[in-house]
Amino acid sequence: MPAPEVKTLPIIIVLLALCGLGPPSLVAAQSSATPGQTEEQGTVWVEEKTGALLPLNTEFVDENGAAVTLGELIDKPTILLPIYFYCPNSCPTNLANLALAINRMKMEIGDDYGVIALSFNHLETPENARTAKNNYVKLLYEGFPEEQWRFLTGTQENVAAVLDTIGFTFKPLGDGTFIHPSTLVTVAPDGTVIKYVYGTFIPGDVELALAEAAKGVPARSIKRLLNYCFNYDPDTNKWFFQGVKVGVLALFAGLAVFFLVRFIWRKGPDDPDQASSQHG
Repeated sequence: MPAPEVKTLPIIIVLLALCGLGPPSLVAAQSSATPGQTEEQGTVWVEEKTGALLPLNTEFVDENGAAVTLGELIDKPTILLPIYFYCPNSCPTNLANLALAINRMKMEIGDDYGVIALSFNHLETPENARTAKNNYVKLLYEGFPEEQWRFLTGTQENVAAVLDTIGFTFKPLGDGTFIHPSTLVTVAPDGTVIKYVYGTFIPGDVELALAEAAKGVPARSIKRLLNYCFNYDPDTNKWFFQGVKVGVLALFAGLAVFFLVRFIWRKGPDDPDQASSQHG
């Protein structure tokens, strides 16, 4: 009995569309917003602008109250992490994950790269930055060169100049918190935006992005499948249900089993090669 024919292309297209990876016509509806758009539906929270040049003359204040420009800090491959220091949700996770990634990477901070945490809340102060830094350097290895991870605050105009350059969008809420994406950017020594890293900042992903920043060649990011489909939901400021992730994995696993069984079925008694071997 021949196996029933299954049209697999529609299934694949649906799965890709769920992840925002389908044909342009399917993805276009998800990408119709502009970086400054404030409507929750359809907002593009990160518009990758690899190859753009950061405004290196833009001035900020570090955690010690010293005025610095980006050009003074970016003299090697650099991680730029947009956050705000009194974030109750994803920012502490982002900072902690980045600290753990620094601990595990083979590249040496200071010699090979630097790190900048930039607050997009212009109301935060150097004191806020210092408090945040003190909390997270505790997670780093003994002897960590603290001057290589700077925590910056700045004016609304200067913050906007940087965020517009990297295509990062956030939205203030009435309670003093913000809707925002979880992403970092690696930058070449000349200030060129090289690559974006999303989600939980896995050490290998961060190190690869830094290596590409050292080369100075802009690279498109490859978002991990589950993070791309069901990562942090900025519209509700909550994480999607983990059960949905499990459901997607189960769906892919089920499809894999289905096609495996279908393949074995088609290699059954009706297969000419197998039939000839049985009667030879």
